[in-house]
Amino acid sequence: MFAVENGLQGDPRLQTISDAIRVIPHFPKTGIMFQDITTLLLDPVAFKHVVDIFVDRYKHMNISLVAGVEARGFIFGPPIALAIGAKFVPLRKPGKLPGRVISEDYELEYGNDRLEMSMEAVKTHERALVIDDLVATGGTLSASINLLERAGAEVVECACVVGLPKFKGECRLKGKPLYVLVEPSQDIRIESSLHLLRRQRGSDVILLRNLHSGPLRPLSLDQLRTVFPHLELTVCLVLNFCFQGSDTLSTGTDDAKVCSATVLEALAKVLSARAREQGLNLRIQKVEHGNSKPERFNPDVF
Repeated sequence: MFAVENGLQGDPRLQTISDAIRVIPHFPKTGIMFQDITTLLLDPVAFKHVVDIFVDRYKHMNISLVAGVEARGFIFGPPIALAIGAKFVPLRKPGKLPGRVISEDYELEYGNDRLEMSMEAVKTHERALVIDDLVATGGTLSASINLLERAGAEVVECACVVGLPKFKGECRLKGKPLYVLVEPSQDIRIESSLHLLRRQRGSDVILLRNLHSGPLRPLSLDQLRTVFPHLELTVCLVLNFCFQGSDTLSTGTDDAKVCSATVLEALAKVLSARAREQGLNLRIQKVEHGNSKPERFNPDVF
């Protein structure tokens, strides 16, 4: 994390914030580990931690303008601006603002884009803070700085919830300070309706037994290799079983149709066999609803 750089080393709020951010692999394109902050917004404690940390930092910096980058900068910017007594200025995509605007082109991690700002929103010599959810290449923040400076504002600092490790230690952008709370997580977490799995390190496949009615949505090993190409990532395989009778559960595939007492073990054995065929070394854990500590077992004994 950026705990040393941001002065929050040992602050438990950073872990809460990091844990609340979901990782979506290969979105919006292959190779991108998308940091989904919408799950953070579902956690009012984590969301409040983010706002509180930023407010504590900027409330005495005499900032009169908080600029939020579309779209997720619009989420964090307004509550921070209200708390420190500043106005909020949206930096928008092309064609969204009426009246006179100035624009700035920039490069994204996965494409090109343009930001626009209303000419009437900024006064000369205003002290400005730029807010966004994540800094990857710095292109968006650089464009934001350019827009504000062209309008006559003084950019005091840029602030993001998540920052890529390459910015760690630099903490500056176009000569402006960059304040970041956490590094992006590389862990994959999949949530079921019965149990939220705690993150675990290693090359584990976790089978979560979910007896809610509904279709089974298994992941094949080919899908696992595509979605989780690095074995250091946590692999959570969430299986939703649907009853086919009083004493059986169907997996929805030809791989296993067995009684409920052994369905997890049978699926584990199938997965392990396929994994060995494809050169994967997978450890498997069984997780039942209500168990706080998963039971490790060897599927080869079944």
